[in-house]
Amino acid sequence: MISLQSLRESLVALVRRLRPAGSVTQQAVKSGVWLGVTNGLTQFLNIGKLVVLAGLLSPRDFGLVGLAVLTMAALREVTQLGFSEALVQRAEARVDSYLDTAWTVQSLRGVVLGVVLVAAAPWVGAFFSEPRVVPILRVMSVVPLLAGLQNPALVYLQKDLQFHREFLYQSSLAVVSAGVSVGVALTTGSVWALVAGSVAGAAVQLVVSYLVHDYRPRPALEVTRLRELLSYGKWITSGSILVFLTNSGDDLFVGWFLGSTALGLYQYSYRLSNTPATMVSKLISTVAFPTYSKVQTDRDRLREGYFRALTLTAFLSIPMSVGIVVVAPTFVRGFLGDEWVPAVLTLQLLTVWGLVRALGSTSGPLFRAVGRPDYSTKIQLGKALIVAVLIYPATARFGIEGTALVVVLNALLFSEPIVYYLAMKTIDGSYARLAKVLGYPAAASAVMGAAVYATRESVSLGSDALEFCVLVAVGVVTYGLCVLLLERWFDYDIGTLGRTIVGALST
Repeated sequence: MISLQSLRESLVALVRRLRPAGSVTQQAVKSGVWLGVTNGLTQFLNIGKLVVLAGLLSPRDFGLVGLAVLTMAALREVTQLGFSEALVQRAEARVDSYLDTAWTVQSLRGVVLGVVLVAAAPWVGAFFSEPRVVPILRVMSVVPLLAGLQNPALVYLQKDLQFHREFLYQSSLAVVSAGVSVGVALTTGSVWALVAGSVAGAAVQLVVSYLVHDYRPRPALEVTRLRELLSYGKWITSGSILVFLTNSGDDLFVGWFLGSTALGLYQYSYRLSNTPATMVSKLISTVAFPTYSKVQTDRDRLREGYFRALTLTAFLSIPMSVGIVVVAPTFVRGFLGDEWVPAVLTLQLLTVWGLVRALGSTSGPLFRAVGRPDYSTKIQLGKALIVAVLIYPATARFGIEGTALVVVLNALLFSEPIVYYLAMKTIDGSYARLAKVLGYPAAASAVMGAAVYATRESVSLGSDALEFCVLVAVGVVTYGLCVLLLERWFDYDIGTLGRTIVGALST
């Protein structure tokens, strides 16, 4: 029988082995494991929270908080300074001399955002014709204030690939937010459950930011340092604004044009559809940025790092997205209820968008690492213009499904071809290799999707929840078999990548 002491010793030994150290590859792989655990736990809690709250709250409740979150996000992105990205990208190992200035400016920004949100709440309610959002927005105005006060030394968690500490920081938000939201919802059944979860999560994350790193900032404002940070951050700022317009402009339009209930359905669909792909892309892109930055002057290592990141992203995110598209009707009926059935098609469309975003997420860190954040900014500008032209007629004709269709086609036909062109240009990459990296998992996922669909249409177990579990099992087995065949008969090198990862973990 295993004793508690021996179990504790085994866990300590495992943590030590996984502590990021060694070569850049070893650091990246071990950091990826920690980030994978972090994202897995976070997304599991988020999905669980959404499923539970869907049975306790209405789409309008989700829409009301969505309006508040959109308003906060708009102000946050308009005032985004890009300090964290600038500090991670800098070649020097230690950036302590910049931290006090960064913290002072970020804290002042948080105070200003909080005051503006309180003052602007009535105008926001009038704009969306939704007076119930006013008190919600005023309470949630404390969130940017708390975020601005966080420890600026958090940049070292990414810069030094110390994602075992990032695990504590990120998971604290997910655990507290889910626990508080569900607890308040069970008690009150009101929209304030979502508000309480957001505020509690931000408060706990502030505390944890000082527990995971021993740096203690002081008020300071060095003009020279500030100018250096702003020089790099200006492209992050403009890019963040455009990213917000392309990623959340559709939400704003739906909330204004169709109302809070439609927005609740639309945003809920987005969160469910994008969660798996976003989990994968966030994991890989977060590790990729500091890793790319460390080898930014070595074109060969940069190219290999990019293709490895894209290979892993495609291997994981493509089957997840195809699976969501096929099982969406069964999942909604089995776990959410009839009130959410109108969101099925929107969920399926936004899943395609989530996949495109996941695959493209390996390029953004590449552009930032080589000092070309302007690439992403310019692409986002084009996307925003296209959405601005098409979103009104599409939404007026087809509702939230039309909105989702515009977003998907914009990404597929415009932004992603440009992203891959610039990525191949940056790393002197091969389009033939790019086609293999994306084509193999796409082919395996297509077979998997067909098998799951055939099972869904031919098997009836009398329970949507049970059928969902069976469909997931069929999908996992089918995809695994297809990948094995591709490795044996073709030159799909996912096995080589897997062995590299295992080798890095064993040293």
